[in-house]
Amino acid sequence: MPMKLDHRPVVVLTDYMYDSIQPFQDVYDRAGFEFHPCQCRMPEEIIQAARDADAVQVHFAQITKEIIDALPKCRLIVRSAVGMDNIDVAAATAAGIPVANVPDYGIEDVSTHAILLMLAVTKKFNLLTRTVKEGIWDYAVTKPVHRIQNQVFGLMGCGAIARCAAKKAQAFGMRVIAYDPYLKQEQVDSLGITLKSAREVAQESDVVSIHLPLNSETKEMINREFFGWMKPGAFLINTARGGVVQEQDLLQALQTGRIAGAGLDVLTQEHIEKDNPLLQLDNVIITPHAAWYSEEAELTLLTSAAEEVVRGLRGEPLKHPFNKIPYAKQIEAVN
Repeated sequence: MPMKLDHRPVVVLTDYMYDSIQPFQDVYDRAGFEFHPCQCRMPEEIIQAARDADAVQVHFAQITKEIIDALPKCRLIVRSAVGMDNIDVAAATAAGIPVANVPDYGIEDVSTHAILLMLAVTKKFNLLTRTVKEGIWDYAVTKPVHRIQNQVFGLMGCGAIARCAAKKAQAFGMRVIAYDPYLKQEQVDSLGITLKSAREVAQESDVVSIHLPLNSETKEMINREFFGWMKPGAFLINTARGGVVQEQDLLQALQTGRIAGAGLDVLTQEHIEKDNPLLQLDNVIITPHAAWYSEEAELTLLTSAAEEVVRGLRGEPLKHPFNKIPYAKQIEAVN
């Protein structure tokens, strides 16, 4: 049976890096909820801040089993982002706590950024701009550059962002193949995407674009073996999670010419150190985990995360449940 609160629902935001969290506040004000934004990083800080919370909303903070076990009043955890690698979902599930995320706020933005990185690295854009600033006016510094029309755009992972990127690559005349063990060919036939094995995607693609979540199955999946399968003239794009790539193997593949270049929006460790050897390579373009960002995406993200909390605490079905709770501790509306 749903559980009924005898108080205004309390929502604690563990941490954030937004210029303004007013969209959160607006949603919770309309719902009549108490909202307590915090900037906690250490487990003891989170436990103290969220001890009486009915819902915990999280950005980057690690929500561990220790924290979950110390929050007996918590009925819901929502991450205002896509990836869930900073939440111990198994511990939450064991505690009967639903976990949700916001996977659809930046589909357009991330897919466009993947295409932006592809165009930039294949045209060697950073080399052109650098040499012009040095007084060198010569396109030939980039040779060889090849036309992307009729090339193969390979997707590692074929979710919503990957499919949107595929549509944009097809607009440039590229053929799209994908690896996704959770899909069947008939599910992507209408999208003009051909499913292949991971090895086939690596071997056949001129550009490999990563769209995998980071979990135990995908951690460092893009490694020396994968780079060994790739064409010497191929490029790697990553707008997903840095941990999916074995970064030292990537560095070696780039330095030795095993692959032609990479466009990276995510790294294993963020922020990047100034002496990171990836920064010294002309065949690499790195952006600071910026693919998700547009003003429209940020507003959608903040609003959607808070609305998911409100749904959960009112006992309504979650829009994006990440785990399955047979007997979830749901709360009836109190108004």
